[in-house]
Amino acid sequence: MNRMITQHPQRGALFGLDARIALAVFSLLAVITGAAMVLNLNESRAKGLSSELVETVKAIESFHQDVQTDIFMALSEPSEARAFQALYDNSVITEADNRRARWNGPYLRAASNRNPNFGTMTLQKRAADHTKPCDAETLCYLWLVYDAVKPQIVRETNEIIDGVGEAAPEISGRVQWSQSEDAVQMLYFRATKALTWTDGAQP
Repeated sequence: MNRMITQHPQRGALFGLDARIALAVFSLLAVITGAAMVLNLNESRAKGLSSELVETVKAIESFHQDVQTDIFMALSEPSEARAFQALYDNSVITEADNRRARWNGPYLRAASNRNPNFGTMTLQKRAADHTKPCDAETLCYLWLVYDAVKPQIVRETNEIIDGVGEAAPEISGRVQWSQSEDAVQMLYFRATKALTWTDGAQP
């Protein structure tokens, strides 16, 4: 006699429910893991950027010690881009007053003004608040500027260098930034005091 095999729809429904729960759990774990990887990557890049900022300060100080003049005043055609370029390329240095001869670089291991992670790099002269220009009545600083840094990396770099608790971190401390709703921001790092308040560029 043939036995009829009866299926239990309830058992199939339970199996389907278990599969959906498992899929939901795996999806949640994937989201959490992905978020953790992004946070770790941002933290790692912020630490790398912080080290890079410190190295650039040393490069600028070495340049000033060797060439014995303000970095902008050492340029044959002063500009913010060439000021940074002068740290690794002496072709932008004027030959006047033996300034190019005194150049003893490269002071940075760089081949261009482009950073693979943080955009174009320049040197600018600003007051202690990067939004204010230099003038003869206030202290003037050399600022290292990156024009494409993710906001989270900017804030983590600020915490590494300036700590926490600043009332207005975007305009105070050594790490500052432009306010922006974009995916990237301009990061300003106050590297060192400028030797002159003018950048020497022609108007």
